[in-house]
Amino acid sequence: MNAIERKRYILDELQRNGSVVITDLAERIQVSSMTIRRDLNAMAEDGMVTLEHGGAVLNNGSLFECSISFKSEINAAEKKRIAAKCMEYINEGDSIFLDTGTTPNELAMLLRGKRNISVLTHSLLVANTAATMRNIKLIMCPGEFRENSMGFLGPLTDDFIQCFQIDTLFLSLEGIDLNDGISVVDVQDGHTKKVLVEKAKRVICMADHTKFNKSFFYKIAPITDVDLVVTDTGLDEATQELFRQNNIPLALV
Repeated sequence: MNAIERKRYILDELQRNGSVVITDLAERIQVSSMTIRRDLNAMAEDGMVTLEHGGAVLNNGSLFECSISFKSEINAAEKKRIAAKCMEYINEGDSIFLDTGTTPNELAMLLRGKRNISVLTHSLLVANTAATMRNIKLIMCPGEFRENSMGFLGPLTDDFIQCFQIDTLFLSLEGIDLNDGISVVDVQDGHTKKVLVEKAKRVICMADHTKFNKSFFYKIAPITDVDLVVTDTGLDEATQELFRQNNIPLALV
C-alpha cells in the first residue's frame, strides 16, 4: 500500500469511526507505527484531524475543508472518469465555465481535442492547464486569490461573471444532500458558486461518491437547481434510489 492508498484508508476509517488508534492502523496496514504517525501528522497539518495520545480524531464539522493538495490525491481515478463523462456535454460553439477544484481541472486537461469553445474560469489550476491550448478561447476571471480553492473569488469575480452567457457550468462542491442542497465551507467561495449557478443555462455537478449526504457551512443552492450530477459507481444503491425518486438526474461512471 503506497502513501496515497494509506491516507485514503486512514480517511475512510476516520469517516466511519470518527477516530483512529495508531497501533491498530499499523497492524491492519502492516506498516510501522512511525509511518502511521507521520501520515496523521501530515493530515493534522492540513487541518483534517486533531492528534491525541496514541491516535487522532476527525475534524468533521461544517467548517472542515481538506487542502487542495490532499484533494488532488483522493479518488483520483474516479475524478478522471467523471471528467471524461463530462466531455460528452461539451459541444462545438459552447461557452463553458470550469469551477475551482481538482475535478474541473481534470476536465480542462481533456479539452485539447475540442474546437471552437470558450472557457471561462476563476481557477488558477484550470487556467494553467488550458493556457497553451490554441483551440479554445480562455477567459480568466479577476478577484481575490484563495489558496485552498486555488482560485479567485469575491465581488470582482462575481461582477465579472455577470458579463457573460454561460451555456454549461461544471461545478465542484464539498457536499451534496437532498435536503440541504449543494454546499461548501467558505462563504466567499460559496457566494461565487451561487452567482454561477444563477447565471448558467445548465448546471452539471462533478461530485465523487464521498461528497454525498454531506452538508457544509454555506448553502449554494437547492438540489433542484442542478440539471445533472456526474458521479462514480462507488455511490451506494440507497442514495442512488433516493435521487431517482426525487427526479435528480445522475450519471454514474
